[in-house]
Amino acid sequence: MQRLATTTSNKALCLKRKVSATRLRAANDSAETGIVKSEAGGSKSAMVQNPTGDKRWGYKPPKSVAVVEAEQEGLRTVNGVKKNGVWLPSEQSLSYLDGSLAGDYGFDPLGVYDPEAQGGVITQDWLRSAEIIHGRYAMLGAAGCVAPEFLAKLHFIPESTGIIWYKAGVIGPLSEGFNYWSDPYTIFFGQIVLMQFAELRRLQDFKKPGCMKEQYFLGFEGAFEGTGDPNYPGGPIFNFMHFGDEKCMFKQCRTKESLDEMKIREIKHARMAMLAMFGYGAQAVLVGGGPVDNLMQHILDPVHQNMMANLINP
Repeated sequence: MQRLATTTSNKALCLKRKVSATRLRAANDSAETGIVKSEAGGSKSAMVQNPTGDKRWGYKPPKSVAVVEAEQEGLRTVNGVKKNGVWLPSEQSLSYLDGSLAGDYGFDPLGVYDPEAQGGVITQDWLRSAEIIHGRYAMLGAAGCVAPEFLAKLHFIPESTGIIWYKAGVIGPLSEGFNYWSDPYTIFFGQIVLMQFAELRRLQDFKKPGCMKEQYFLGFEGAFEGTGDPNYPGGPIFNFMHFGDEKCMFKQCRTKESLDEMKIREIKHARMAMLAMFGYGAQAVLVGGGPVDNLMQHILDPVHQNMMANLINP
């Protein structure tokens, strides 16, 4: 009995050593590759980052299977257009950001677009429309803020008309008194009335797409029939070059895939324009002057004319 117990103990000890050696080799292999298999399965798409594999960057929490799959696949192919990566996604955000929207890269750290939190006017459709419309206004505003100052410095327009954007009358108290056909306050009031009319019609079309063709509008009702998507109304006014149609003069822009690609480009430029408008306002408050003048000063003296220098020495 004693001899049998000793033999069994030796076999168990030998087996334990083999298992330990196997685990050690597996750990070394994982450390070299920087990845380990998740508990969900051993497929390639279920690979997650090894928290201890990359010593140069320190600890990194393991990524969920959904995040890793989105990163590997580029967040899927949407309407024939392949997305190129995701931005700080989470398993929760990828559950409702499936890539079906233009410019969707899984980025929603605050859960603003989460359908579980929507209510009242804050719905997914409204948030999508608001971003696109604000972005389009921002693109017009960003170009309009820079154009007079830039063209005046190139002497394409008179210096008297090259007014900095916040002194051109958009903010009454800061106006330099340029001689318009009326005072800035009257013009501002007129703009509010016209914008309200346009925005109310846009709101009606948002609630009931295509309803604009049913309302009389000086014989232009047919031009406002729309496409069924109020964010992209199309037609002879809003798509007069027939992008995405066989009538387009550019051969590479006659397919639906090319139109979807343009939608992605539009939302990218729109987001940059919204950031630019915020930057214009911050520059005006912190240092004064126009965007073009601030840029030229930074190019001439980047060491002293920068954001940190202005914050330290206002």
